[in-house]
Amino acid sequence: MAEDDESVLPVVSFSVDTNSLEQMKQVAQSMASSGFDEAVGIANATEQKAQALSKAFIKNAGAKEVNQAQAIESQLVGHGKSGYVPTGNLQGSIKPEFSQDGMSVSIKPEATNKANDYYGQYVEFGTYKMAPEPYMKPSGEKVSADLDDEFETIVRKAVD
Repeated sequence: MAEDDESVLPVVSFSVDTNSLEQMKQVAQSMASSGFDEAVGIANATEQKAQALSKAFIKNAGAKEVNQAQAIESQLVGHGKSGYVPTGNLQGSIKPEFSQDGMSVSIKPEATNKANDYYGQYVEFGTYKMAPEPYMKPSGEKVSADLDDEFETIVRKAVD
């Protein structure tokens, strides 16, 4: 497969930034040096809880995106609209890839044709011979909107 083939694949990514937890820990250290020793313990417990909840959130986001992208691809893509004939290969190739720390996920289709070329981008973006039939972008938009409220709930649980 050509290196640049994969770079144009449609990708949906979600991540959680936990940099603010470091700031919280620094504030807790300052408070501890002023006599509030329990601040460090509270900060550490909050950080551990936030990390665990964030990883679960990312895992859930990846699963939701895979399900939504597969549903759109199977129900709305092909079937005579553009000439693309769905076989299930593209749908089945939509998978999540998690970062090593579990704080981000990228979901992309990795189906290849007989020439071993990725073809998900041709369906998503179209070609000069084929109209685009987006499935990753609409699924990413829907899942992202659904996750906004969910993340707010998780943040509240972390600080409770």
